[in-house]
Amino acid sequence: MKEITENLHITKVFVKDAGEIVPLIGGDFQIVSGECWEEVAFAALLALRSFERGTNHARTLGGELLLRLAGTLQIKDAIAKYGVKNGENYLVVFGHRNRAEEILAELDLEELSMTDCGAEKSKRFFEKAALVEVL
Repeated sequence: MKEITENLHITKVFVKDAGEIVPLIGGDFQIVSGECWEEVAFAALLALRSFERGTNHARTLGGELLLRLAGTLQIKDAIAKYGVKNGENYLVVFGHRNRAEEILAELDLEELSMTDCGAEKSKRFFEKAALVEVL
């Protein structure tokens, strides 16, 4: 698990049944399908910043995270592209590390090794996530 800030934690998880997980997502966490942890972390930081500045487009941090990942203002499109899926996903917790550990246990999620993007991929993801700022 990576601590991005004191109140932002990300870990890669294996989801057995996304259909069972979807109704449980919300509040202080989101589960997203992304290529690498840097992509997810950058989008999560932008989502937090948008709420601090009052420039958010979604009503929740999890929704804003999805918009930032997808580079769109259409939540339906963002969910279709980056919403939780069966298999490898990223758990993003907007809270302390112990809360992240509670969610892992409550949802019976298996933690996996994190995947790095690499410099070129990271740059592309950063540009896409920042695009929502100008939309």
